Order: sequence, then structure tokens, then C-alpha cells
Amino acid sequence: MRFKLHNLKSIATLVAMLFLWTACENEVKEVQALARDERIPMEVQRDFVLRYSDSSYYRMELMAPLAESYPQLDIPQREFREGINVRFLDALGQETSRLRAEYALQLIDKDLWEARGDVVVVNEKGEQLNTEKLFWDARTEKIYSDEFVKITTKDQIIMGEGFQADQNFSSYELDRVTGQLNIEDDAS
Repeated sequence: MRFKLHNLKSIATLVAMLFLWTACENEVKEVQALARDERIPMEVQRDFVLRYSDSSYYRMELMAPLAESYPQLDIPQREFREGINVRFLDALGQETSRLRAEYALQLIDKDLWEARGDVVVVNEKGEQLNTEKLFWDARTEKIYSDEFVKITTKDQIIMGEGFQADQNFSSYELDRVTGQLNIEDDAS
């Protein structure tokens, strides 16, 4: 039986492709196994913007300089090591509150967020919450903390250990009030 040179080239090409395909598949499996064992982001995004919508309008807009996604972990998550800025919006697209933090972590499947490091929440009345750690449950639209919090209103500063509020920070409760100061208006 005679093979033509053309047939030999085709067979050689096929063998080379099979070799490369199996070699690449092994490398992919090795990288996936390594990624599961080590905390390596599978996706890195700069100037990240995330918008939640409900009933055809935006409810929330999150901006971050850096987002790193870890879908391969047992609990898939997204990390924001350079901080976040979040705006909560009403049905008309008006800002009802905003949140800023130096660091955040999102547990993607649970839609649970942890914000840390100089966390500031401001509502539409201008009331401000300061804490070092805050949780936001996007499913229940609640924010809460078990850490020290300071709430500044136009006439009071209230300090406590722990609080719960709606995500718009329009209604809130402090767990253990540790101090309260009245602010007097010096303009009168």
C-alpha cells in the first residue's frame, strides 16, 4: 500500500493536534486544581460597575476601582480590595443613600456583602453612620453590624455596639447605646 506525501502530512498534522489537545487539557485541569487550592482570582476587572435593577429601574449602583472574582471556591465570591462606592436608588432613580468602604467582599450565591475599613453610610436626610465593619444582605435589603457604630444626625451623635437598618438607612435601631451627645446650633 502506498501513501502519498499529502496523506502523511495529514496524518502528522492529526497526531500533532491530538498531542497538543491532550497536553492543553492536562494543563487546564492542573490550573483548575491549583486555583481551587489557592486563592487565585479567575477574573480581574478594573473600573468595575455593578447595577441591580428591579421592575425595570435601577435599585443600586456599585462602583469599584478593582474587582477580583473567585467562582471556583466552595463559596463563590468577589473581592474589592481597593474599596467600593454604592448608591441606593428609589423608583425614580433618585439616590436614597450611599455607602463607602475601603474593602468589601461579596458572597455571590448568598448575595451577602461585608464592608470593612472606614465604612460610611449617608441617607437622604444627611444622617451619617460610621463603623469599621458592616454587612449588607441584598436579598432582605438590610444593613447591620455588631461592631461600634456612630450615627450623626443634625442634632445628635449616638454611639453604640451594633445596629440594624434598611439599606436606605432611613429607619434604624442601635443595639447597645453607649453614648449620646446633643449638638447645639451656634448660629442662633
